[in-house]
Amino acid sequence: MPTWTERLWELLPDGYRLDDSRHDLHALLAIIGPSLDEITDRILALPSLAAVETCPPDFLPFLAGLVGVTYDPTLDPAPQRRAIREALERYRRLGTLAGVQRDLQALGWQGAIIESHRQVLRLGTRGRLNRQKLPGAHYNLGIYGVTGVPATDQAILQVLEQHHPAGTRRWTEHDVPACQVGHLVRR
Repeated sequence: MPTWTERLWELLPDGYRLDDSRHDLHALLAIIGPSLDEITDRILALPSLAAVETCPPDFLPFLAGLVGVTYDPTLDPAPQRRAIREALERYRRLGTLAGVQRDLQALGWQGAIIESHRQVLRLGTRGRLNRQKLPGAHYNLGIYGVTGVPATDQAILQVLEQHHPAGTRRWTEHDVPACQVGHLVRR
């Protein structure tokens, strides 16, 4: 790729190039050309700043701020790069069954997510499922349940609130000692 000095020289009309016997015009272009080369190099490097894998560590706080991840410059940048990269994937899965399971399992949760609409037999219904009330307190459309949640584990409850889809209800079955009966809490 030719430099800006060469490109500007080629853009000049022939009359100016032939009159430049003392090379004054060429010297002026030699001063302007490297600055334009540097600007071009920086513009071509911009896409690498937006890629988490290739951006310099000094630029990571800006990328973290764009996706809503807190960045600590005192920690190792490799796991923070991974957190920034995964932030978009977490956002895509927010409110989905896979997203809830992934975030709960990252906290060490071992339980089950019960989608109530999957446990009901539907016979003879015609396009009225969104308005139909299904039998039972926990088997209506738009309700899901989470079992195996310790009653005192605020981190798990916070993840559930974060993933809570609009227009739905959630019930949790808390882990209690064997001598007590499990109780349900509606949210």
